[in-house]
Amino acid sequence: MQQPEAQLCDYCNLALPRLSPALPTQNALLLPAVARGLKPRHFDALYSLSWYQNPWSHWIVAWKFNRDLACGALLCQQLATATKSYQAPADAAVCYVPMSSNRYKERGFNQAEELARALATSLQLPLLSVFSSKAGVKHQVGLSRAQRRANLRRQFSLQTKLELPAHMLLVDDVITTGATVNQLCLLLKKHGVRTVDVWTLAVTSAKRQRRYSAAPSSSPDAESKALAK
Repeated sequence: MQQPEAQLCDYCNLALPRLSPALPTQNALLLPAVARGLKPRHFDALYSLSWYQNPWSHWIVAWKFNRDLACGALLCQQLATATKSYQAPADAAVCYVPMSSNRYKERGFNQAEELARALATSLQLPLLSVFSSKAGVKHQVGLSRAQRRANLRRQFSLQTKLELPAHMLLVDDVITTGATVNQLCLLLKKHGVRTVDVWTLAVTSAKRQRRYSAAPSSSPDAESKALAK
C-alpha cells in the first residue's frame, strides 16, 4: 500500500535491508560488530537503521554530494518512521552534528540537522543547536583513529549557555569510527548531560571502519567515494 506522504510503498519498505529485525528499537551496541569499533565511547546507546550498504549508501551519497533532495526527504521519512516505538523521556531534547560555515555554504544544508528536525518532530521534542564547527579543519577521511581524535578536539565546541536536559539525542547521518559523535557526547557530558543516545541512518562494522579510515584523500570528492564503497 502506498502512503500519500511516503516515497516508498509498504512492500519496498519491507524489502529494505536493516541492521537487525529488532533494530532500531534495540541498542545497536549490543551487536559485537558495532561495539568492537566504537571503544572507548561517551554515548550510552546507538540506534541505526542499517549497516552502511545499498540502497542506503546510494541515497546518503546522492543527498550529501549530489544535492538530491528527494533522497534526503526519503531518508528523513525513514528515520522519523523508525522512532515510532522509541520511548524518549518527556524532558529530553534533540541536537545534531554541526557543520562549518564554509561547508554549509558549499553544500547548502546540513544533513544531520535535517535528520534531527525530522526526529524531533516525530518524537515531539525540542531541537537544539548547541555545537559549532570551525572552518579550515581537515576532513576526517584518511586519518587514523588517533589523528581523528586530535582533529576533533580542535574542530568542535559547545556554544550554549542554556541548561541542557539530562537526556539528549544526538543525530548524524553515518557512524564510521564514531570519533565525531564521541567528541560531541564528551562535550555534552561535561556540560551536565547524563545520558546521550545517538541516532543515525547507517553504521559501519568494525572491519569496514578500518577500510574507511584508510581512504587516502581529504577532499569532499574523495569523501563521497570512500563513503560509497
